Amino acid sequence: MFSTHHSSINQLWASLLIEELVRSGINHVCLAPGSRSTPLVIALEQHPELQLHHHFDERGLGFLALGLAKGLAAAAANQPVAIITTSGTAVANLYPAVIEASQTGLPLLLISADRPPRLHHCGANQSINQQGIFANYPQHSLYLQPPSQEQGADQLLRQLATAVAASTANPGVVHINCMFDEPLYPAGNNEDFSVYLSSIETWLSSDQRYPVEDPVSPALMTALPNPDQWQQFVAEPGLIVVGALPDRTSADTVKTLAKALGWPIIADIQSQLKTDPDCLGAAELLLSSPEGLQQLSQARLLLQLGGRLVSKRLQAFIEGHDWTAFWLVNPGDQPLAPGRNQTRFFSAAIKDWCHQQLQTLDQLSALPQQTALNRSLFTQQSQVTKQLARKFSLESHPQLSELAVCYQLLANSPEASWLLAGNSLSIRILELIGAALKSKPQLFANRGASGIEGLVSTALGCSLASQQPGTLLLGDYSLLYDLNALALLSKHPLPLLIVVLNNDGGGIFRMLPIADEALRQRHYQRPHGLSFEHACTMFQIRYYHPLSLADFILHYQKSLQTNGPCLIEISADALITEQQIRALTAD
Repeated sequence: MFSTHHSSINQLWASLLIEELVRSGINHVCLAPGSRSTPLVIALEQHPELQLHHHFDERGLGFLALGLAKGLAAAAANQPVAIITTSGTAVANLYPAVIEASQTGLPLLLISADRPPRLHHCGANQSINQQGIFANYPQHSLYLQPPSQEQGADQLLRQLATAVAASTANPGVVHINCMFDEPLYPAGNNEDFSVYLSSIETWLSSDQRYPVEDPVSPALMTALPNPDQWQQFVAEPGLIVVGALPDRTSADTVKTLAKALGWPIIADIQSQLKTDPDCLGAAELLLSSPEGLQQLSQARLLLQLGGRLVSKRLQAFIEGHDWTAFWLVNPGDQPLAPGRNQTRFFSAAIKDWCHQQLQTLDQLSALPQQTALNRSLFTQQSQVTKQLARKFSLESHPQLSELAVCYQLLANSPEASWLLAGNSLSIRILELIGAALKSKPQLFANRGASGIEGLVSTALGCSLASQQPGTLLLGDYSLLYDLNALALLSKHPLPLLIVVLNNDGGGIFRMLPIADEALRQRHYQRPHGLSFEHACTMFQIRYYHPLSLADFILHYQKSLQTNGPCLIEISADALITEQQIRALTAD
């Protein structure tokens, strides 16, 4: 039962906000220390059922929330994660996570404390303009004036409920900015606000969220193809390209549709289908060979489900091939096709769209089968994966290298685990060699803006949401960028492994066509000569530095069975990595 007695109007408004969050089903709240957000913190204390996550760094806090949202989405729990910060640059530090969540459609609910208008534009401490601070990345923003009984409780609650509903209707970022004037801390007796709250008596006496009309997701408004359009679309040989998918249920639905059509699936590393034996996970390598390119070029139709493809070679093939028709499906209002050559775009949840098209297939005449094309492609992929096994198995490649470590990491990942692939070189290596393995960890990645920041914090969020052992694979620069997030991990109870590929700088820049090696070193690769052993000592995290591939496998397998965080540092040679990648992808 919501209490009508509160220490101040500030505390009442904060309590209304948090109560509405709880009634809307939000379970996870991430917060950083700060004075101006005190009314919200006190309101949180009245709800012990909430799971609170703290971090002193708001940038990392935003990515912790992002990781939680990823894990919840993978479990089919479309549940926003709330973030609470104090005022000033604390809010601005959320910006990278806001961009990533907005780009990938993850539901984050930002609640920023703010100074009242009288303290703006006068040099008051920690006062900045927080309105519009995230530009157009939030899909909904609510800027509340300082709490006052002049604004009715029903009006306030309606605004709050509408903002919370917006974060789930079409998943993305919602920003609520709360201006709090003094007093921020309880003092004296509680005041009775029952008269002020009389306009929301029904809400007060229930445990339901405030009734507002839920926003309609734009994804539900896109017209679907009718049977005649489907019949025309499937009249020629086709391919299905699968980009980022949130969960295995969506992936299974895609496979069912592909089987019904008789079309092969090209699986991106983010599709949850990369290592599936019924899918073409080696597209990068197939497209590198004249035979593979010739076979794939026989396809006249393309159905792409999801986007943000990792393989530049696959993206170039999609953009350069002369398709009879190219249909693209992804949630949101932006078609994820950098080449802008799609002939039709469907804004829809991929699992729902595939389900609906499976029902339509029953109305069609016989569909063309592509068993000959499938058979030749899978024969060639089998040859490619055997070649990878010869190159990077322990028996044939006992030396440590970045590609061998990634190969063995996938080979030894339990199915009931997760893997967060860091950007830059890490995810590209997994995209290149991932088809060779049969393990199926849940794959996460921050590919909305493909930044290197916040990866350790994101990994912790994935771990907290999934409650399963997991691995973060990232580069040395990425770990340096989020080093203080190791403080979050020190008391984490679950197995969480950080495998850092330390090639002494930005090793990926060796792949750039820069002839001047001194210029590359000075402005791109930037060797630093650092290792992470003492950082692990500082944050009380187990540390291993294997000197052979066998040692890595031993430490990795052991750490997956041991509670708590562990960091495995791989000292790698960027030149060897470059040579191995170029050898695999040589035309």
